Amino acid sequence: MRSASLPDNALSHNCKLCFAQLKPAENVAQKAGIMSRWSIFALLALACNASKFLSVERQQSNTTESPCQCQADTSSIPRPTRTKNKCVFIDLGAADGNSYNAFLQGQYGNIADCPNQEYEAILVEANPHFKAALDGVAAQSVPGKELHVMLNGAWMCDADTTFHVMGTTAGSSSLAPQASSPEDVHVHLINVIQLIKKWTIPGDKVLLKVDIEGAEFDIIPCLAQSDVLSSDITAFVEEHYFLGGVQRSMTGITDAEYNAAKETLKSKGVKMPHYSSATLIQKAA
Repeated sequence: MRSASLPDNALSHNCKLCFAQLKPAENVAQKAGIMSRWSIFALLALACNASKFLSVERQQSNTTESPCQCQADTSSIPRPTRTKNKCVFIDLGAADGNSYNAFLQGQYGNIADCPNQEYEAILVEANPHFKAALDGVAAQSVPGKELHVMLNGAWMCDADTTFHVMGTTAGSSSLAPQASSPEDVHVHLINVIQLIKKWTIPGDKVLLKVDIEGAEFDIIPCLAQSDVLSSDITAFVEEHYFLGGVQRSMTGITDAEYNAAKETLKSKGVKMPHYSSATLIQKAA
């Protein structure tokens, strides 16, 4: 479908900066030919609405502490007893299973390259509105191509807390408080570091997708302190700088600390390619 560029005067003055930041994404969508003019406008409007409440959310996130502290030690966590290697796709922020479908299409690596031609997918999603869709995805599970759904929040420790939900609007629900969130739900947080240890063995091809609306700024520094890091892991991390970056941190992480943590992951062999939803749109074109 043909799409036209949006004129700057179609947006309010307060959204001009937001529009400029998203212009590259608009161009990618136009080249892909999959978004109409008004679809792009809706996307920009959503991002601008997030920008409108950003200062309030920053104040809230800066005064809201994590419900638990980093638990990076996995020495008491056993590995699986299996000896046969496979791909393990860990999807943090699974939504309705769209990233799993992208995994099947080879957008996280060729499935044919999975050890022994087998894979296992762990789909983690805290938003209960996606339960029905994820149950439908999990019904596709068969031996050698196994799927597991976990209706939990992805975090760096185990705890019960409140999750702030925006219905089934992808890219809006989060652990950090939101001024515009219409619904709060109770969720159990799971320790991502322990999750990796529980589901993988050395030699697996581990594909860790992280799209969790700012929680990455707390999880990655904790992961950097763990003993699960290796060259078996490729981490696809969507960094939500347009939502405030490290100011969404619930542990007070700074930019310098976050960047240092990423360098630690890389020094341990973890591959961290640039990742964003726009990248997947471009690949699908």
